[in-house]
Amino acid sequence: MFEDFVNALQNFKTNKTRTFLSLLGIVIGVTSVIIVTTMGSSLYKSLAGQFNDFSMDMITLSPQWNRSTNKPYIELNDEYRTTLIREIPEIKNVFYTNTFDANVIRADLSVGSKQIQAIEPERLETLKLKIDYGGLFSPSDFVNGFQKAIIGDQIAKELFPEGNAVGKRMTLQIKSSNEHVPPYNFSFEVIGVLTPKNNWLIQSSQSVYVPRKFYADKLAVAGERSTVWNAEVSVYRAQDSGKVESKIKKISQELGGGYPYAVWTYSAQKDFEQFSKIMNMVRLVLSCVAGISLLVGGIGIMNIMLVTVTERKKEIGIRKALGASNRAILNQFLIESATLTLTGGTIGVLIGIFISKAIVKFFFPAEFVFALNATGTLIAFAVSVSIGVFFGLHPALKAAKLDPVVALAD
Repeated sequence: MFEDFVNALQNFKTNKTRTFLSLLGIVIGVTSVIIVTTMGSSLYKSLAGQFNDFSMDMITLSPQWNRSTNKPYIELNDEYRTTLIREIPEIKNVFYTNTFDANVIRADLSVGSKQIQAIEPERLETLKLKIDYGGLFSPSDFVNGFQKAIIGDQIAKELFPEGNAVGKRMTLQIKSSNEHVPPYNFSFEVIGVLTPKNNWLIQSSQSVYVPRKFYADKLAVAGERSTVWNAEVSVYRAQDSGKVESKIKKISQELGGGYPYAVWTYSAQKDFEQFSKIMNMVRLVLSCVAGISLLVGGIGIMNIMLVTVTERKKEIGIRKALGASNRAILNQFLIESATLTLTGGTIGVLIGIFISKAIVKFFFPAEFVFALNATGTLIAFAVSVSIGVFFGLHPALKAAKLDPVVALAD
């Protein structure tokens, strides 16, 4: 067998142009499969990382506004919270967030209007905030509604260009819903600055967090309402999110006077599951398309091997006349065909990985992760070798069945 392998390499050197053309189809096919599977895996891994920052065991719900009564269908209060936890055993906790718009300013500096999130202590745990410097809210900050804030790194850079925003003050200028009432101005102490987060879906660099008690004490009592009023529902198991969403909507419909859209819900887990299904389908389709080029390359191998058998009839006749068996001739040409595709497969894998890395580095954002699909790579490599054996079988059988007398006469 080793001798057949060495002979195969010698034949490749003798017919360099033919060998190159034979390899080209396999190389292109394997390269295409590697690029498709690797880019699919890279995209999947990158977006999966982005989704993880959402907390996959969380469901966001927001009451819809009833224009006829000028109030929400559902009031996010302690009674509603208790009802959800009591009626839906899959729910771990429910907490509320008020979001309102405010101009963030400091003296003559301004970063414009930002969405301010007034959060409860439980929400702080699920946000997975990472502090660059400073600290998080203390229990007393939440209990007393102290005017303290955690801000994004970009806001800190623009408002405090001298550096170290912690301990310094900024103003939240909040426009009243009553046009006859002047804007509210609240001074806040910055207690923490967030670490820059490379996430396409969450822009933490522009975030501002304050204790929810501040909103209740200073804005709600003045008759103001937040632009967005959310409840965050945590579940014990992320895979139960879809079932919990349905139960929340049903209970909210009953409490909201029978209106089927009393609340709007969002689940990152549900979106991620749909995204995964779509990605798997896309990868399968693209891999099949790329696999066609492997098939074409295999047909090219078969044609080349048929020509090779025809050209080497005399060699086959001499070997048979000297006692070579049909199996020996069969193995010789099968090994030659497999070696050809093995070489092409190896080159294709290396080129595919190189091109994939180049695409990720030069054409995608820095947070895009390169993820080699090991399974896809092994399958592409194995298929390329199998194609060599499969498409080389017919020429090899033809060579093995040659009559040595006829072969020598030709």
